[in-house]
Amino acid sequence: MKLSEQPIWNILDSSKLDDFLRCRRRYFYSHILGWRPSAPAHDLHFGTCWHLAREHQLIHGYEDIEGAYSEFLTEYRKIFDESTDDMFIPKTPKGVWEALMAFTVHYMRDLEDNELLRNPDTNEPFTEIAGTVPISDSKMLHFRMDSILRRKSNNKVFSWDHKTTSANYIKYPPWEEQFYLSIQNGTYTHCLYCIFPAEEVLGVEFCGTGFGHLKRGSTARPAGYHQEFKRVSAFRTPSQMNVWLWTVIDLVNEVEMETDRLTHCSDSDSVLQAFPLNPGGCSKYKGCEFHDYCTCWENPLQQCGEPPLGFIVEFWNPADKDSRNKMELEWR
Repeated sequence: MKLSEQPIWNILDSSKLDDFLRCRRRYFYSHILGWRPSAPAHDLHFGTCWHLAREHQLIHGYEDIEGAYSEFLTEYRKIFDESTDDMFIPKTPKGVWEALMAFTVHYMRDLEDNELLRNPDTNEPFTEIAGTVPISDSKMLHFRMDSILRRKSNNKVFSWDHKTTSANYIKYPPWEEQFYLSIQNGTYTHCLYCIFPAEEVLGVEFCGTGFGHLKRGSTARPAGYHQEFKRVSAFRTPSQMNVWLWTVIDLVNEVEMETDRLTHCSDSDSVLQAFPLNPGGCSKYKGCEFHDYCTCWENPLQQCGEPPLGFIVEFWNPADKDSRNKMELEWR
């Protein structure tokens, strides 16, 4: 089977570039063929719903815990009903209620020390900002930022990006270290530099909530749900951003190169000479869902007429996602 190039292949964002870095063959399965597990991804959906709760609090105030929880629960129950809650402890609606209450106390001065900005063109709160940002005269990235705020103490602008993880993992250095050089951090910081004068920009602060649950308590901590909070100020100066820009342009060029190589491949080839495997990435992040196919198939083009059992065709297209603010950014 010879594949014809699709427009969706040329729509790139931080998430797709991260997948390409992890393994190009996995990228082929996920973003060229569009294969995804048919079972809903709980961590991903949970994180999306947590974003809605945090957006509500930024707009309406941290004291509106019930409103934030309602935003979470309405979206969460579209996929996971009450019968599944025990399967996903501590990432459950009960855990979210407890986390929202603890978050409000822990960060009670957030909206006193910082101001949520508004889109000057629409007067909409600057939450869920999506669109495109240039990386060269001819190339662009799609993006989706959680928020834009201004710090009252120094009049600098920044973005809070909300992350969910486990209460144990958030304590370890790798959780924090992943953000400083991440493609996502650079993309969002680049967006801020395109919107505001460089001297006003701080960058991105990753706002992590770790969810935990103890079956048996102790004198130090009772049984039940508990939370860990950590913020990572992964700010990047304009000179540091030059490294990000070169890296991203090089990555986009490599994606285009592999895509071009693919157009010259066919199912008669003994091996697929495009989007090569990264054998070192097979066991990362709970393992790869395509490991068995990489083991068995020398040339996936001979097998890709339809997705295998347990998979569906569903392309990730950041341009299709709803957002409060749509922006097509330009160089500043």
